[in-house]
Amino acid sequence: MNLTSEIKALGVEIAEQARQRTKPQDEAPPPTEEVSCVSEARSQLHDAFLKAVNETLDEFADDLNRHPRLTALAALGIGLAAGVVIGYQAR
Repeated sequence: MNLTSEIKALGVEIAEQARQRTKPQDEAPPPTEEVSCVSEARSQLHDAFLKAVNETLDEFADDLNRHPRLTALAALGIGLAAGVVIGYQAR
């Protein structure tokens, strides 16, 4: 077998397995109390994160104004942290 025929065979196999998998319809939704508790905890986490970011930026405002590379690193760090928080909330 050459590489292209192996790739085609794997594609057919994956497509077949995807068709065979069906999502169970009898799954019950989570209780509303649990959902509201989780959403409240996520909201508190989001608020705490924003507060920490603002306090940190205020603390280092003078240094950030004087050093553009430090500003870029701070923006990168905030972006990474925001990605982690958003990823956590998406789960």
